[in-house]
Amino acid sequence: MTSFLIIAAVMTAVAVALVATPLLKGGRHRAIAVVVAVLMVGGAGGLYETWSNWNWSPAHQAQAPVSPEVAAMVAKLERHLRHDPGDLSGWLMLGRSYIAVGRLDDAIMAFDRALTLSRGKNLDATIGYGEALSLQAGGVITPQAAQLFEQAVTMAPTDPKALLYGGFAAAVRGDSDLARSRWEALIAMHPPAPVVQLLQAKIAQLGPPSTAAATPGMAAATGAAGGPTVSIDVTLAPSLRARLHGPATLYVFAAQPGVRGPPLAVKRLTTAAIGKPIELSSADSMVPGRSFAVGQRVVLTARVSFDGQPTAAAGDLVGESAYQVEPKGKVSLVIDRVEP
Repeated sequence: MTSFLIIAAVMTAVAVALVATPLLKGGRHRAIAVVVAVLMVGGAGGLYETWSNWNWSPAHQAQAPVSPEVAAMVAKLERHLRHDPGDLSGWLMLGRSYIAVGRLDDAIMAFDRALTLSRGKNLDATIGYGEALSLQAGGVITPQAAQLFEQAVTMAPTDPKALLYGGFAAAVRGDSDLARSRWEALIAMHPPAPVVQLLQAKIAQLGPPSTAAATPGMAAATGAAGGPTVSIDVTLAPSLRARLHGPATLYVFAAQPGVRGPPLAVKRLTTAAIGKPIELSSADSMVPGRSFAVGQRVVLTARVSFDGQPTAAAGDLVGESAYQVEPKGKVSLVIDRVEP
């Protein structure tokens, strides 16, 4: 169990740094930051333990009593947030602290507050909220938690924790190929050997890839020479031209209709690319080993993002077109509606 908690500590190191650094720099709450960082690392093993199939010895025990020192530090952080309820980093730290001490209802509340403050765009809040919901459900990924993990993968398709939990979410809903691709992408990042062993065991439990994923066409789509490409001619409807006052971010991507998760391929450009051919291919895949294949039905989307974020926001300008993948295709796509 000790070795696996070390794995959890490694996987959450980036989250610890991102959450604790602002308060460490501030000086006033340095002690809180240090203690809560320790809590975050110590408590992060909960879901890993619950979701792994390893034999644990001794068996998982109930949450140990919280020491007076830790309780005092959590209380101090609570007082700080009562006086400064807009402190996003503080809410993230409090959520992690609540998970560490077993206060899961309070953790859900804290991460929900963090998500609200970030307008749903903070990765740590998104993942933390899903973790807390799943722990509260006894290690079961609830539909809400699964949606949060999918959002995390969309927000940060190369984030280790997003790929890990996104893989679990895909496996739970029966999408073994997507779960496999996410875990294989995580393995390709060369995590510590125990993490690799866990992921390989999970992949083995998924069984062989589906026939579609194993076909030569799919192999070509995942990076081999001769994979399909599509040239997209993006234009802006005249009725929306007045909404574009200056340069903005343009996302062009291909996605499976009705399937949650990251797009099969995506390009991040600027609106200067409107009116010019934009080519998508397997080289634009967000997750290694997962792209589009000849004969596959996809939805091509062009979206002008005024805040530069990959997640859709009200006021974005959008255009879509259904497309059946050809070896070398060409599509005209008109941005003709406003995101509500």
